[in-house]
Amino acid sequence: MENVMGKLIEVKIKFSEAKLILENFNKNRLKMFDEISREIKKSVTQTLENLLDLEMNLFLGSAGQENNKRNGYKARSYALKGIGGISFSFPQDRNSKFNSVLIPKNETIDPRIKEDLAVLHLAGLSTRVINLISKRFFGIEVSSDTASKSLGLLSEKACAWLTRPLTDEYWALYIDGTNFNIQRRGSTEKEPSLIVLGINKENRKSILSIEPGYKDNADSWISVFKSLKERGLDPSKIRIGIMDGLPGLEKVFKEKFPKSVTARCWVHAVKNALAKTPARLEVAFKQLLQKVMYSDSYNGAKKAFEELKKQMNNDAKRAIDCIEKDLESLLVHYTFDKEYWVALKTTNAIERINKELKRRTKTMDSVGEKTLNVLVAFVALRMESNWKKQKVNSLNIENIIKHNQNKIEDALLNLQN
Repeated sequence: MENVMGKLIEVKIKFSEAKLILENFNKNRLKMFDEISREIKKSVTQTLENLLDLEMNLFLGSAGQENNKRNGYKARSYALKGIGGISFSFPQDRNSKFNSVLIPKNETIDPRIKEDLAVLHLAGLSTRVINLISKRFFGIEVSSDTASKSLGLLSEKACAWLTRPLTDEYWALYIDGTNFNIQRRGSTEKEPSLIVLGINKENRKSILSIEPGYKDNADSWISVFKSLKERGLDPSKIRIGIMDGLPGLEKVFKEKFPKSVTARCWVHAVKNALAKTPARLEVAFKQLLQKVMYSDSYNGAKKAFEELKKQMNNDAKRAIDCIEKDLESLLVHYTFDKEYWVALKTTNAIERINKELKRRTKTMDSVGEKTLNVLVAFVALRMESNWKKQKVNSLNIENIIKHNQNKIEDALLNLQN
């Protein structure tokens, strides 16, 4: 294909002309680049018109077109990736039966540009910003509506990825919820999305489910767990679930995954306890609590907690009770190999997903459910492209975001596979 196109577009420059061009470059480099761009655009336009004329000739010579003839030309505009906006003459036939394969009827923008628009939108740019910068980047002005509709190119595959069959064997699940401003029927309200992240038998992370539009309560999680099982998740293989302190969630999780234990997230637990600690004791309480959290053994953690109770006495009873009621769930990671302790202490893996999603939607003010689904899948795929290269252990669990800042192309490839 490249050799064929190379024969269609040829640029010939005489030595004397080349010398003049180089002299002009020395005088005004940017102006000369503009001139080169205009000449390339002319050549591309002429080549396109020649191909369309050839396509019309082949069409008129095909079976069933014996009584059909040319009927002049119609002026059309088109945005071509790498070239920008071009105006060209589109051949017409008397019976209005000709439909070009090169430039289909009613198509005004190269599909590759639409994909780029979708990527910009998914990367966090609002449709308004895309409208403002499109002329400079694509050579044409793209309306906010066109930028929004461009997501349709990826939405079907993205939504399918979110409900893909779960063929891997998973042994750990992180579960948590987050809120987004969702547009429905002209109004915008905060709605929770429930997120499940798994660790498979090869110790690699994967986002298994992000369910928007549910209430963050135990009953809603029952529906999420049911969906995971229907997609192929084997509940008998799940050994642990890491979660926050949502009422009833631990009970529901153990019912749906009977061979598992539940772990409370230390980050949530510390935050809740400090909220119940007198201000003058916060620093001391946190220091003592960290000795529990970072102890090198279960017995050491229990001893550290008793020391906390002793030193705080009744001055921070509400905070101590907050930790004590969940202490066994907070220390359950000690029943697993030491290399997983850091990973199993918190739902930080999901918190980072939440942070990334909210960063992407921050400039969008609010999003529709369909847009959110595509955005969610896109962010998830970017993370997955990095997670495939990393195993869960105490050394890399903190680097979920750090190593995948420029994985947009990987995400697109994964979405297309």
